[in-house]
Amino acid sequence: MLRAAAWTGGLFALGAGICHLFPGPFVEPLVLIALGTTLFFVSGRSPAPSRDASASPAPRAVTTREAR
Repeated sequence: MLRAAAWTGGLFALGAGICHLFPGPFVEPLVLIALGTTLFFVSGRSPAPSRDASASPAPRAVTTREAR
Protein backbone atom coordinates (compact mmCIF):
# COMPACT_ATOMS: atom_id res chain seq x y z
CA MET A 1 0.00 0.00 0.00
CA LEU A 2 2.85 2.35 0.80
CA ARG A 3 4.46 1.58 -2.55
CA ALA A 4 1.22 2.42 -4.39
CA ALA A 5 0.92 5.70 -2.50
CA ALA A 6 4.53 6.58 -3.34
CA TRP A 7 4.01 5.82 -7.04
CA THR A 8 0.79 7.83 -7.11
CA GLY A 9 2.26 10.83 -5.31
CA GLY A 10 5.43 10.80 -7.39
CA LEU A 11 3.64 10.48 -10.72
CA PHE A 12 1.16 13.23 -9.92
CA ALA A 13 3.97 15.52 -8.76
CA LEU A 14 5.74 14.84 -12.06
CA GLY A 15 2.51 15.51 -13.96
CA ALA A 16 1.93 18.76 -12.11
CA GLY A 17 5.48 19.84 -12.92
CA ILE A 18 5.00 19.08 -16.61
CA CYS A 19 1.71 21.00 -16.68
CA HIS A 20 3.39 23.95 -14.96
CA LEU A 21 6.38 24.00 -17.33
CA PHE A 22 4.36 23.59 -20.52
CA PRO A 23 1.12 25.56 -20.22
CA GLY A 24 -1.28 24.82 -23.02
CA PRO A 25 -4.82 23.65 -23.67
CA PHE A 26 -3.87 20.05 -24.51
CA VAL A 27 -1.02 19.42 -22.08
CA GLU A 28 -3.12 18.66 -19.00
CA PRO A 29 -5.41 16.07 -20.67
CA LEU A 30 -2.39 14.34 -22.22
CA VAL A 31 -0.60 14.27 -18.86
CA LEU A 32 -3.70 12.84 -17.15
CA ILE A 33 -4.01 10.11 -19.79
CA ALA A 34 -0.32 9.30 -19.40
CA LEU A 35 -0.66 9.20 -15.59
CA GLY A 36 -3.65 6.88 -15.76
CA THR A 37 -1.91 4.55 -18.19
CA THR A 38 1.29 4.50 -16.14
CA LEU A 39 -0.58 3.78 -12.90
CA PHE A 40 -2.50 1.01 -14.66
CA PHE A 41 0.71 -0.72 -15.75
CA VAL A 42 2.57 -0.12 -12.49
CA SER A 43 -0.27 -1.53 -10.39
CA GLY A 44 -0.49 -4.75 -12.40
CA ARG A 45 0.61 -7.90 -10.64
CA SER A 46 2.85 -10.52 -12.10
CA PRO A 47 1.35 -14.01 -12.32
CA ALA A 48 2.14 -16.46 -9.55
CA PRO A 49 4.88 -18.95 -10.36
CA SER A 50 3.54 -22.27 -11.55
CA ARG A 51 4.10 -25.24 -9.32
CA ASP A 52 6.01 -28.18 -10.62
CA ALA A 53 3.98 -31.36 -10.09
CA SER A 54 7.09 -33.51 -9.66
CA ALA A 55 8.50 -31.27 -6.90
CA SER A 56 5.52 -31.54 -4.56
CA PRO A 57 5.07 -34.70 -2.50
CA ALA A 58 2.25 -37.06 -3.43
CA PRO A 59 -0.84 -36.76 -1.22
CA ARG A 60 -1.21 -39.56 1.29
CA ALA A 61 -4.20 -40.99 3.08
CA VAL A 62 -4.90 -39.57 6.52
CA THR A 63 -6.04 -41.99 9.21
CA THR A 64 -8.76 -41.09 11.67
CA ARG A 65 -6.21 -41.08 14.48
CA GLU A 66 -4.15 -38.42 12.69
CA ALA A 67 -7.24 -36.39 11.90
CA ARG A 68 -8.11 -36.05 15.59
